[in-house]
Amino acid sequence: MRGYGIPQAMWAVECHTEDICAKLNMDPLEFRRKNLMPVGFKDAFSKNELYSDTFNQCLDKGIEVTDYLRKYKEYQNQTGDIRRGIGMAVFWYNTAVWPISLETSSCRMVLNQDGSLQVQLGETEIGQGADTAYSQMTADILGVPLEAVHVVSCQDTDVTPFGTGAYASRQTYTAGFSIRQTALLLKERILKYAHELTRMPEYNLDIIDGQIVRITDNRVLMSLGDLSTEALYSLSHSEHLSAESTAQIKSNAYSFGCTFAEVEVDIPMCKVKLLDIVNVHDAGTLINPALAEAQVHGGMSMGIGFGLSENLLFDPKTGRALNNNLLDYKLSTFMDHPRLRAYFVENAEPTSAFGTKSLGEPPTCSIAPAIRNAVIRQQVSM
Repeated sequence: MRGYGIPQAMWAVECHTEDICAKLNMDPLEFRRKNLMPVGFKDAFSKNELYSDTFNQCLDKGIEVTDYLRKYKEYQNQTGDIRRGIGMAVFWYNTAVWPISLETSSCRMVLNQDGSLQVQLGETEIGQGADTAYSQMTADILGVPLEAVHVVSCQDTDVTPFGTGAYASRQTYTAGFSIRQTALLLKERILKYAHELTRMPEYNLDIIDGQIVRITDNRVLMSLGDLSTEALYSLSHSEHLSAESTAQIKSNAYSFGCTFAEVEVDIPMCKVKLLDIVNVHDAGTLINPALAEAQVHGGMSMGIGFGLSENLLFDPKTGRALNNNLLDYKLSTFMDHPRLRAYFVENAEPTSAFGTKSLGEPPTCSIAPAIRNAVIRQQVSM
């Protein structure tokens, strides 16, 4: 679900963890702090390393914004038919798919005659806003306005550069390597051509806001559009300025997060009402905070459905799915949600081309177990 199926795995791990805490009569937050991955941990197989105290930072943020400590104490030893509980769950995630690094991303960039850019990647826009993030990355490295970058999402395998796929939180991290690498190649070719036109050495030139600038005195020498037009129509040295490269990703990155959920349980009615839910993530440097928050909200909605309402039913005699349509399969809607709150701890990932880590599957990973643990906590006395 939403990648490799980590939400299902985290359900098992975090529910089991909560049950252990209950058996030991131990605070679940204290138990997790004692056992979470420490800073400096290096996995012997994948070679991944934890560079920041991410887990504790995410937990601290979640505790603060939910008033967890007060509510956890207040909800102990309740009686009556209607009770409240507050619970939490954590997760960790590997960004790229293969521990032995078989991820590949290719990128092609073309400078148009008006100074705008075409960008093609094997990674596919599937509604998560990836093309916007790719445009931002390209604009940042090349020094052009964001509106001058056009990501061509044709995704025709006859013409699109190769990428190993759009799945499991890999895209921003993985594509960032090929985007940065290709943009630097194209920038080098542009400045080399600018040297011919301006007679200035390449090391004294830069591209700033779509202009060729002499950095020794910040003088604008010409626009990128003028340079490209001259390059294409020159009678002496005509050149189509473009670049293409492939990056094979040799590293992985951990991302972490947690969910805090508050519920009200009507015991006679066997009914759970979700009162509050908060996700906290360390996805590294956020390329686009608004898109990141939207991504988390979508994952939270999916996790709420996973935890409270969604169930695929089958006829035991025939094996036929009984609710295989969106009328009968009960997806959660905004009417079933409290206000979804997303918070971020930004620890730049040192192995990443842009400091990013994953945020595709993670928003769903800890939602359902946090809700379940909140339900369990309303009847467990510490």
